[in-house]
Amino acid sequence: MSSGQQQSPSAKEIRDEVRRTIQQLTELSRTESDFDQFCETVLANIVKITGAHGAMLWQISPVEGLELTHQFGKYPHQQAREITSPDGDRHIGAVMEVIRKKLPMGLSSEAFTGRPQVGEDPTKRPATFLMLLTPVLDRQQNCRGAIELLQRGDISPQAQEGYLRFLSQVAQLFQRWNEQQDLAKLSHNADQWQERMKFISESHRSIDPTETAYSIANEARRLLKCDRVSVGKWNGRHCKIVAISSQDRFDNRANVVRLLSNVATASVSADTPFWIIGDTDGIAPEVARKINEYLDEAHSRTLAVIPLMARPPQLPDLEMRSRRREKAKKLGVIVLEYFDQDVLEASIEDDCKLIVEQSELALENSRKHNEIFLQPVWKRLGWLQQLLFRDHFSKTMTGLAAFAILMLLMIFLPIELRMKVEGVMQPTVRKTIFSPSLAEVDNVAVEQQEQVVSGQELMRLVDKSLEERIEILKNAVAAANNQIELVSSQLARGVDDPIKNEELANVISFSRLKIASLQRQQQILESRRSDLILKSPIDGTVLTSRTISDFHEMPVTPGTALLTVADLDGPWQLELKIPEGRIAYVDEAFASSQGEPLEVDFIIGTNPNLALKGQLTYISKRAIPSQEGVPEFRAIVEIDRDQLERLDDELRSGAGATVRIRCGKRSLGFVCFYQVYDFLRTTFF
Repeated sequence: MSSGQQQSPSAKEIRDEVRRTIQQLTELSRTESDFDQFCETVLANIVKITGAHGAMLWQISPVEGLELTHQFGKYPHQQAREITSPDGDRHIGAVMEVIRKKLPMGLSSEAFTGRPQVGEDPTKRPATFLMLLTPVLDRQQNCRGAIELLQRGDISPQAQEGYLRFLSQVAQLFQRWNEQQDLAKLSHNADQWQERMKFISESHRSIDPTETAYSIANEARRLLKCDRVSVGKWNGRHCKIVAISSQDRFDNRANVVRLLSNVATASVSADTPFWIIGDTDGIAPEVARKINEYLDEAHSRTLAVIPLMARPPQLPDLEMRSRRREKAKKLGVIVLEYFDQDVLEASIEDDCKLIVEQSELALENSRKHNEIFLQPVWKRLGWLQQLLFRDHFSKTMTGLAAFAILMLLMIFLPIELRMKVEGVMQPTVRKTIFSPSLAEVDNVAVEQQEQVVSGQELMRLVDKSLEERIEILKNAVAAANNQIELVSSQLARGVDDPIKNEELANVISFSRLKIASLQRQQQILESRRSDLILKSPIDGTVLTSRTISDFHEMPVTPGTALLTVADLDGPWQLELKIPEGRIAYVDEAFASSQGEPLEVDFIIGTNPNLALKGQLTYISKRAIPSQEGVPEFRAIVEIDRDQLERLDDELRSGAGATVRIRCGKRSLGFVCFYQVYDFLRTTFF
């Protein structure tokens, strides 16, 4: 134990030297950014501290595979150079095995040259050496290469193990260097993204087109470190410069601005970006002339002219076809200028792409907002909304004020109470033809919409039972006449018996009485048959809800409405059916008008676009049940004939109408909720 605790001074010095070297290399991994310099320093310190012949760094390349990238020191002899050569398959296999297993390994040169043979002269054989290998891992613990140390071959196994541990510590320095570089890169990228986010924020801060253009120009100049950035706006024919970085005002008639506008117009018109460094080779002569004229005036070494387009969003195939046909719209141009340096497009490609995309979005949004109809008015309304609904207290007070105003309007604002009812248009002069008895239609002498005169035959009915009775009476009269003739012939031949003669005379007298009675019955039946010939009571037009063919042999009962004859050229009236729940308001208004007709507004179903007026002149005192059994009151509205002339062919008998009867002015609240009031009054009170 005492011997284990005691160490020789030389061993302690070596250990302290190793620690100092590791600390120095660790500090170097934090500060050194050049990988080649870092590798050379590390390998030099390894060789120095271990006293080895040399050290090598092997790295795996995605293209070349395993290759020797860095080396320090010298080979002990030519055979060592040949063994460790990158062309040596066995040595390369050993390195790859270390990389694959991710474990350190030590090899003797005798593994490649073989052990000395019996009787062989040792002095003629090159000195043996050790190849100590340790893997180099990255942050994800993936092996990226190996460090190889060429050490003399006479060291003990314990020393060999110590060297391998030392190499493992050194290999971790490469991992730390990669971490530091990643952190530095992330820090640099964070700074870059902070600058980019500032550009995005400033470019989208305003929706005013001019302010947006100036924000883009100034922030793009700062981000790209340009000498000047200009923004142009496309107006359909040419591009007008609207913003120049670091210039609040400029004259569009100035020669430089005018020439730049010509270059911008050429770029946007052709939808082609220009990146000019020194010459204009490969550009159309006319465009090249405009660019050269501007460069002669502005003295810019690098000129970039990039069109800005409002590009439609990328839509899936299932979107509407009309939206998929949307095309890009020209917005304007952004111009980048460097006065004293040549800037390649690839060097600022990422930042330039970001600037173009965000500029297109910002300018398109500002254009859309600027095209809003009555935009100043909406801004004022937005200010009013902010004033009224700023916080909970403002919202509460605004709601209470609105409620109070609404209540005042409900109570004190008078408006017209208009009762909505249904009606039917009818000619004032019209007659309906009814069936006088049970019969069948035998013949219709007129057509639908035919003009007829008073007394003209319209329809002929037939009562078969009546015809049979008339025929029976005719036969009975004929039989009685035959009997009278027979008896009269007997009397004419003469009969000696006076009693017989008297009987025959009585028979003749009775037969004549019977004939007179039968003839009177026949006249009555003939009169009833003549009633079956329906004639027009007035001059007018034939109206019917059926087609004429429907009347053929149709059975009818007494009182069946068959035809209507109406004077369509005469006055018309509107027949209303007022429900019992609304008749009270109509009667009240009719009474308050002191017998004067009530004004009525209505529209006819055949022409809803035409508003008509009329006067309510009559209301029935008796209700008539509707088809649903609801009591309704009949009312008549007289209509001025001049209004009906505007209807032309839309004026049809029986056409429905929606009518609003003016029942005087009431409060707004009553007009809106009178039905609720009536329901509560009839149901609960």
